[in-house]
Amino acid sequence: MISCSTKKNTGGTRFFHDLTSHYNILFNGEESYKKGLEKLAENHEDNFNELLPVFLYTDQDELSGIAPEMERAIKKATKLISLHSITAKPEIKPDKELSQKQKEFYNKKEYNRYVDDAYLLMGKAHFYKMEYGRAKETFNYILSNFPEDITVYEGRLWLARLADEEGRYRESEDILKSLSNNLNLPKYLEGELDATWADFYLKQNKYEQAIDPLVKAIDHTRKKRTRTRYVYLAAQLYAQTGDYTRASDYYSKVISMNPPYKMTFSAKINQALAYKAGSGSSRKDIEKQLNKMLRDDKNIEYQDQIYYALGNLYFNLNELDRSIEYYKMSIDASTDNIRQKARTNLTLADIYYDRPDYVSAQAYYDSAVAIIDMDYPNYQDIYIKSVSLNKLVENIRTVEFEDSVLKLSTMPEEELLAFIDNLIEQEIEAEAQRRLEAEQLAQEKLDAMLNENVQTLSNEGGWYFYNPTAKALGKKEFARLWGNRKLEDNWRRKNKTVVNFDEMVTNEEGENGEETETGGKTLETNPRNREYYLQYIPLTDSARAESRARVAEGLYNMGIIYGDDMKDYPEAIKSFETLLSRFPNYEMKLQVYFKLYTIAKAAKDIERVGKYQQKIVLEFPNSNYAKFISNPNYVEEIRNEEKKINKEYENILNLFNTKNYSRAIVLSEKAMKDYPDHELYPALDYIHTVSAGLRKDTLSFIKDLQALIAHYPATDIAENARIMIDYLQNTSPDVVEKQSLDLAREIYFATPDETHYFMYIVPVSLNINQLIFNIVNFNLDNFDRLKLEVKRVGIEGKKTLCVVQKFNNSREAMNYLSKIRNDETIFHDVDAERTFPAVISRSNFETLKETGKADEYILFFRENY
Repeated sequence: MISCSTKKNTGGTRFFHDLTSHYNILFNGEESYKKGLEKLAENHEDNFNELLPVFLYTDQDELSGIAPEMERAIKKATKLISLHSITAKPEIKPDKELSQKQKEFYNKKEYNRYVDDAYLLMGKAHFYKMEYGRAKETFNYILSNFPEDITVYEGRLWLARLADEEGRYRESEDILKSLSNNLNLPKYLEGELDATWADFYLKQNKYEQAIDPLVKAIDHTRKKRTRTRYVYLAAQLYAQTGDYTRASDYYSKVISMNPPYKMTFSAKINQALAYKAGSGSSRKDIEKQLNKMLRDDKNIEYQDQIYYALGNLYFNLNELDRSIEYYKMSIDASTDNIRQKARTNLTLADIYYDRPDYVSAQAYYDSAVAIIDMDYPNYQDIYIKSVSLNKLVENIRTVEFEDSVLKLSTMPEEELLAFIDNLIEQEIEAEAQRRLEAEQLAQEKLDAMLNENVQTLSNEGGWYFYNPTAKALGKKEFARLWGNRKLEDNWRRKNKTVVNFDEMVTNEEGENGEETETGGKTLETNPRNREYYLQYIPLTDSARAESRARVAEGLYNMGIIYGDDMKDYPEAIKSFETLLSRFPNYEMKLQVYFKLYTIAKAAKDIERVGKYQQKIVLEFPNSNYAKFISNPNYVEEIRNEEKKINKEYENILNLFNTKNYSRAIVLSEKAMKDYPDHELYPALDYIHTVSAGLRKDTLSFIKDLQALIAHYPATDIAENARIMIDYLQNTSPDVVEKQSLDLAREIYFATPDETHYFMYIVPVSLNINQLIFNIVNFNLDNFDRLKLEVKRVGIEGKKTLCVVQKFNNSREAMNYLSKIRNDETIFHDVDAERTFPAVISRSNFETLKETGKADEYILFFRENY
């Protein structure tokens, strides 16, 4: 019991605490740590299409899964330190002379030989919990307090890894160089140091420099799973740096190491992807291996990757058409592997883009963008290219379509109708053929699947859903037919909204039809009717003019996209020059000339540069483009002019802010005359309006501010004007009433002999149904012979109208008003507050419904009735 104390430092206490620390607490802590690493390795799923990470602590979600194991390791390390750390000095006789070794022993800070191991375990566990601050503190504590212990080397190595994770590469490099040059580095850390060097270079995309330390790490690493990963990564790096022979050799090493099947499969695929003529591999061997993999039932789910590898093989052999064929087969075979499908679509898109075949490229870029997310490599570049191609193809199709219908519009009517009837016959035949093929294909697939499933069941036994091969076949076939569908109701349908079968329209052929309206015109959607084709053909002069305008716009847009977005200068020149040849009077000819001039300069086409420079100067001599081309100092002059205008504006603004309104009025008015098209004009107008308005009466000032709002809506100027109007109205209610009365006089007119209505103007919150009921009873008792109607009419704002109609003139309506006003039953169970009775002519009533100006009408009513 005495030996349990850490206050005494004897051979016995040291032995007891060392023994308990090593074989009890530290052992359990390290076991928990190892269990966490094993769990991390089991849960980690590599993406073999990308470079593998050197270490498995890159995924935050995966690391969170081992937090309990790391937490237990930290607790065990903490327990060891708190219960078994011995810092008390050993007792020595005062007169005893100590040897150098004894002095060193006496001066130690810690006498339990496993405390530094506990700190190291704690630091590593904090690292795997992504608690980098605590990990750094712990590793630095080891360096400060245990400088002579072997744990210092591992602590420094982990500090380098921590610096890599935080992007502090210079600090990491200094640590790694120091360790590499240290002759006392323990042997068991050599592989860890090499791997850390490789990770250091990989994180900076220095692939060539990463290869050498990674190959050394392979030689110094004993654990099979880790060694196999390093060999696979080395193969990837050799392929990345263009050394396909070594890449192929290392992929062969991976296969020979008998890793899990997914890695074996990926190694074989990537070995084929790394194939280059003269790389040491035989083309026939690669083809034979890939075709054999295609026939293997285990690879049913991976056929898209095999087809992709075959496509790459033929691409590298410059057999482009054959490679395209296999890439398309890869897309057709893709089921769950969305990333592979995206990769193949992008490969095909790049091939067509480089040809160039922009229409085909657009289709594949579009397909890729639809299935990748923002984490995909180079997503932004892919997305921008897709958007540009979408715009380009849209304009190409517009030009092609309008040209085709313009050509049809010139045909004689009899010939045109015959042409359309021929299209209808072709459509009917094609539809019949499609149905027949679909039925045959469905039957063939059903037969094939039944035969395959029967054979599979007979060979492997068991129910279908317990048979992995049969399930894989079924899943692949489902995905091929239907695509990747979520588990949900109505999974067959693209549109998941509820269908109302009562509202579906059936056309003459008994098929579901739909009506599409464009600009108020209903479009025919059945391709077996003549109207379906005729509706698109411009048969009048105005329709042809509109069609030609769309062609011109399409050509112009194509030139812009080719030139600005895609830098395809020959196609841009072709589009613009076609536009000029077909539409010599094009309204934007000057802009087209200048685009051709700038494109020719970029393409170093000196002849075209001169040609379009001359056209701009001769045909548009007063344009800014001509001045820019002719005057090399034009841009500088524009800049100086801009500086002058800005200086004038700053002076005017300063006068306004210092309340020198008289001077601000004069100078802002002059600047507005001098620079009517400048972007500062609205700001000058605001300063002028406010400066002048402060000298006017309130109503005039409000009208000027309202004019500002109308001229510059949705701007800061409009917002400031509204704030000022609110202030003026709140401080001058009589002005507001006068303003409202003036407005009422502008929109309402006195017509006493016109048909009139009676109405209650009421708040929307009022129980209007009860009010209508009360008025109806009142009418039955007092005006039954007039057969009056009572109804509710909604208007803009917070008011509603309860209308009684109709009376022959204002006199009859006013007579009704005087009687209903004195009836006590009208507001039975109705709140009469904020209700107003009035009469109104029919024309003023229509105005009130359109404008919602109820408050203004009340003023008008009081003045005129």
